[in-house]
Amino acid sequence: MPYTSAIRQTDRASNRRCLRQTPILTAAVLGAATVTFRHVACGDDVNQSRTTYYAELYIYPIVVAGLLLYELADSGLALHPRWFVAAACGAILWTLAEYLVHRFLYHEAPVLKDLHGMHHARPSDLVGAPIGVSAVIFCSWFFLVARVSDVEIASGSASGLILGYVLYLTVHDAVHRWPLSEDSWLRKHRLRHLRHHRDPKPGNFGVTTSFWDHVFGTAIVPKRARPQDA
Repeated sequence: MPYTSAIRQTDRASNRRCLRQTPILTAAVLGAATVTFRHVACGDDVNQSRTTYYAELYIYPIVVAGLLLYELADSGLALHPRWFVAAACGAILWTLAEYLVHRFLYHEAPVLKDLHGMHHARPSDLVGAPIGVSAVIFCSWFFLVARVSDVEIASGSASGLILGYVLYLTVHDAVHRWPLSEDSWLRKHRLRHLRHHRDPKPGNFGVTTSFWDHVFGTAIVPKRARPQDA
């Protein structure tokens, strides 16, 4: 076999191995970025219809219920501590992911920063990525964890992530669109998020919780009213 042909075959085999070893999550992130770039760079209208914008709030709870029922199928209502612990860990992990994505991708990454800037400019518009983007990411997480651990941990952690994401969508929609009374527990979330939108200092990147803003020093604390002179 000629030397150059042998080199080409070796390179192709090496590329195939690299593709097999590449985490599925990488493909999901690249796919999400591609979808976003296509819409923003081409000047497409990124406003969604009410049906597509709120689809995740209706579909994902059904997905989580399905994952839980699948887990309970073999043993009825017996407790599954590994599944529930994994779900709790997934929900906690979501709060960190929410903070990091909002701070470093939505406010610093090219293209995504422009898309998020549209939300800041028109917060009442239904601006956002389609459900297919989040679905690819959650499915990728499920298969990645199932590969390195097992299906029970993958199902539980994915359910926790999804529930955290649904809570984020609900709170974010509430702070921008819901009429809230003075004593609503969501009011403090609204005030904190409004400071994120209006304060010249970047901060308050957490939507469902301010915990990570305090950990990383990005919490915007409202200035106390100065006492009036006597």
